[in-house]
Amino acid sequence: MNKPTVVLKSLKTFIGMEGQGFNVDVWINGVKCIFVIDDANGGCFNYQPYTYNNPQAELVKANVQLLEDYIKSLPEYPMVINGEPYMRDGEVVMMKPDMDTFIDDYINALQKAKEEKKLVKLMQTSFLFGVPNGSGYQYVQYRKPLASIDKKYLQTELVKFKAKYCKGNVQLLNTNLTELGLQ
Repeated sequence: MNKPTVVLKSLKTFIGMEGQGFNVDVWINGVKCIFVIDDANGGCFNYQPYTYNNPQAELVKANVQLLEDYIKSLPEYPMVINGEPYMRDGEVVMMKPDMDTFIDDYINALQKAKEEKKLVKLMQTSFLFGVPNGSGYQYVQYRKPLASIDKKYLQTELVKFKAKYCKGNVQLLNTNLTELGLQ
């Protein structure tokens, strides 16, 4: 089955009663089709199709059906809780994707890409320390790009900061050390 082109626009996030909620417009094959609300109060998402007084209502319905059919064709995948596969009776629990998980995974991918872009930019002027794939990090920031600082001085500082911050699972998170000529 062909995957419809899905784009999320006008994403707004907020903190709700049970975590982070969002509002987003779902565009399918270039047509604004659904307004999705996760009010962060538990339960499923609320879907409001853009069909009321819309001359393209039939196209909206057809595109939503295309997306639903595509999601139904996706294979099951392991349920993951806190980064670990969920086990029941010694077996990994598999789950079938639905519209909620499809939209949620898409939003999580967007937010992860945004966070990675932010970290790459921060690495230009900072040493970052944290648990890989963790939710937080610390950093030591310089007022100018690391590339413009003397390499010997920077290497000495890096060794000092590693000794101070790299304890337990905490590691240096910078991915730009080789281009800076550091170890």
